[in-house]
This record gives sequence, C-alpha cells and structure tokens, in this order.
Amino acid sequence: MIVKHPREYVVDKLQYALNPKTIAVVGASRYSTKVGYKVVDGLLTWGYKGKIYPVNPRADKVAGFTAYKTVKDIPDEIDLAFLAVPAHIVKSVLEDCVEKKVKIVVIATSAFKEIGRGTLQDELTQYCRDHELPLIGPNLVGMGSPYLNFNCGFIPYLPIKGPVAMISQSGANLLAALGTSQKDHFGMSFFVGLGNKADVDFCEFISYAGRDENSKCLAIYIEGLDSPDAFIEACRSVDKPIVTIKVGGSKIGEKAAFAHTASENKGTNDAFYDDIFEKAGAIRATTWQEFLDISMALGMQPAPKGDNIVMITNGGGSGLLSCDHFERRGMPMHELAEISPNLAGRIRAYMPMFGSPLNPVDISGTASPVQYKGAFTQVMRDPNVHGILGSICPTAVTDVPAVTNLVIDIYETYKHLGKPFIMECQGGEECQEAIMKLRDHGIPAYPTAEQAVNAMVALYKYGQIKNKK
Repeated sequence: MIVKHPREYVVDKLQYALNPKTIAVVGASRYSTKVGYKVVDGLLTWGYKGKIYPVNPRADKVAGFTAYKTVKDIPDEIDLAFLAVPAHIVKSVLEDCVEKKVKIVVIATSAFKEIGRGTLQDELTQYCRDHELPLIGPNLVGMGSPYLNFNCGFIPYLPIKGPVAMISQSGANLLAALGTSQKDHFGMSFFVGLGNKADVDFCEFISYAGRDENSKCLAIYIEGLDSPDAFIEACRSVDKPIVTIKVGGSKIGEKAAFAHTASENKGTNDAFYDDIFEKAGAIRATTWQEFLDISMALGMQPAPKGDNIVMITNGGGSGLLSCDHFERRGMPMHELAEISPNLAGRIRAYMPMFGSPLNPVDISGTASPVQYKGAFTQVMRDPNVHGILGSICPTAVTDVPAVTNLVIDIYETYKHLGKPFIMECQGGEECQEAIMKLRDHGIPAYPTAEQAVNAMVALYKYGQIKNKK
C-alpha cells in the first residue's frame, strides 16, 4: 500500500527487525524441512544472543525451547514476531501481536496479492497501520546482519561484514548476493527481503540505512515502486550513495513481477524510472553484475574530485579495453600531458623505453613491483590526478602477490588524500586471490576492465550527485 512519506514510527521500530532482544517464531516447527524449523535453526547456528520463543500449539518443545500456544502466552515482551504460518491464520496472529504489544512483525507467508488476494493483503496492512505495528512482507525470505550475528528467515548463511546494505524484493536474488558475499568477498552491513512490501516500504528502510553506522552504500533491488514520492524523499535525505536496479520492464517481465511480488508496472517504462532515480539522486544499474560491482565500490571508496583518472597497467590490451569503455560510458580519459604537464616525465623513470606514458600508462609486461610502486606513487602524489585505476596482467615475470601487497601499502599510505583507487586483475587463480585480498583491505578489485571502469564511473557520478544536493 502507498505511503506518502517515510513514517517515523516505522523507521524507529526497524531496529527491532535487525537487532531484537526477543523473537517469537510463530509456526516454529520440529521438522527440519519446514520454514519454521529453519528460522529457529538459523538464529542458533549464526549466534543470535537474544531470547527465542517458539509458538506452536501442537508442541511442548521446539529445538529445546519451551513452545507456546500463542504469542499472548509468552511471559516476556516481544520485539519481533516472525510469522511462518498459513495465510488464513495470519490475521488472528496479528491480533495477538497487537494485544501483546509486539514492536514489529515479519510475514514470510505467501499466497496474498501475488495470487490475486489483494483485498486480504490490504486488510491486514490497514489493520497493522491502524495499530502502528510495522509489517515487513509478506512473501519474503528474511533478513539479517553479519555485524549482529543475526540470521532470521530461511537463509542458509550470512554475508561477510562490509559496507553495503541490501534491500530487495526478490528473495532469490538476495540469496544470490549472500552467496556472492561468501564466495567473492562482497561485504554487507545488513540485508532485508521486502517481498510484497505491503506495509513497510523501501523509503523506510532507506531512512533506517541512512542512520546505520555500518552501512556506507545502499543497494536496492526493485520490482515495483508504488510510492515514488516517498522513495525520492527518503533517498534525498540520506547522505550515502544509493544504487538501484529496476526489473519487470519487459512485456513478459511486467506479468512475472506481479506473479512474483504483486508488483504493478502498468503505465510505466524505463524513462519513468530514470526520472525517479535522477530526482532521488540514485545511480541505476542495468545488470545484476553491475549492481553488485558498483555498490561495492561506492561502499569502499570516495568519489573523485574530478575526471582526471590515470590508469597504470602492465598490459596494453587491458588499457585499450578500459579507455574505450570509459568513452562509451561518457567519461573519456585524458592524456597525462593534459592532466599534469610533468607527470609523464616522472613516470618515465619507472618503465622501459618501449613503455607508453600516455593514458592508460603501459609500464610493460616486464614491470616489476618496484616499477609499479614508483608509477602508483607518482600518480597518487600528483594533486591534478583525481583517481587511480591499476591493472595486473600475469605474465611469466609478474609477481602478482608482491604487486598486490604494494598496492595495499600505497593505498594505506595515501588514502587520506581522498582519491579512489580501483584495481583490475585479469588472469587465473593468482589474480582471483589478489582480488579477494584487495577487497579485504578496502580496495575494489575486479577480473575485467569493464567492471573496473563501471566502478570508477559510478564513483564519479556519485560525486556529481553530491555536488547537486
């Protein structure tokens, strides 16, 4: 249902969705294949420190905890009620939650508006709004935070700690991001699935993330946006980069989005959403990979103060892919002579005579760690350089681990200058290890030139957005 503005009572209570002291799991099960079992198991497995109260009228114990017949029977205050019960029971459980003065409810249950039962969903939503009981969902996978050891839902694992807050209507894509976090060191501060987002809206989680000290960038997956004005208001109030991806715009996708999360897209098109995101000051990604790549960069690095980006590479091919893609993205590279008159001469000292001091700067396939260090140091120290893109191509003489370590050292030494530093490592296992190590030290690193360029372009765009605010 539509919200006109982010509601303060909702934003204030979202803390109980991610950091509750007490949880009632309504529909908690003794059977390992059930969602109600997985919720309790996930809380325990990942180290939740609060109190768990299973609610199951047919059980005395669940996972070793005393089970209660209703939420009202629990002898404690309840911060969060997680509902994994059939749809026809939800209303009576909500009534119990209101009587119990539960602070927030999450409904994992499906079979609401997405299958044509919009009236039922709206009635439940209005009931919760009348009693100022925020409702997250229905039809969602869950939420969590690695900083709080909190995994609440039917979610197999937590992400690694990091800067990106992910707010997603899709549970499947959210789970994909969690898997990417584990596999590729994509760090997250918290994540939440909104599902049908009947009550709690994007705008309220955006406002919450704006206050969360661990969240440096917001990544928002959208299937439908029924409160665009509130979305714009929330985004503009947050002093953090926001990345969006909007799906369901194709003819068949419009129908699929409704069947999935009851998201309505009739009468809208890409231009409609482009306008919303521009007004909101959000950066729109068009592919899932770009969505992840630029969110990570925006969470880790500052925006450049201008478009004087210098690339240092030991591979001419990587440089050519990069400069062409910069131009395709509307941010053409400048030659060193245009950026800083003496910079090319200073870098010449760190390359063989057959190297190229243009931009990209090709220090040649024989480049040693010493040459990389000298070239990177010169561009870092030059006040006319606004950002650095480094590239490693693993020739037989390239010491990838040594170059990786010196990049980390240079970044730590000069990060006070506020220049973004991005790396591309194109190669095999040694480059994959380098990417993981660089990411672990706060440096966005990617396996292809295009990904690295997209990340730098997004940082530049965010700088322009900040200047307009």
